[in-house]
Amino acid sequence: MDDHAENDENLSRTPLWTLEELCTKLRATPRTVHGWRRRGTGPVAYRIGRHLMFDEADVRAWLKARRTTSAADDEADRNTGTDDGSGW
Repeated sequence: MDDHAENDENLSRTPLWTLEELCTKLRATPRTVHGWRRRGTGPVAYRIGRHLMFDEADVRAWLKARRTTSAADDEADRNTGTDDGSGW
């Protein structure tokens, strides 16, 4: 299989989401997502022209990294200053 066909296959497996699609799925505003990106706490994005695109796998990994198991975890983040204020 040539490299071009392999790249096409990879792209078809994980669709890229637009900023609007990401916001809909996360129930967040574009302003919130841009804020996360400015602080370096948002999901990885690809800039295509003037558009941001997000890989579903990257977003899922980003969400998994922010998973908490209890309210105590959330409180500990606030007390240690590791909470980024994003609510995630």
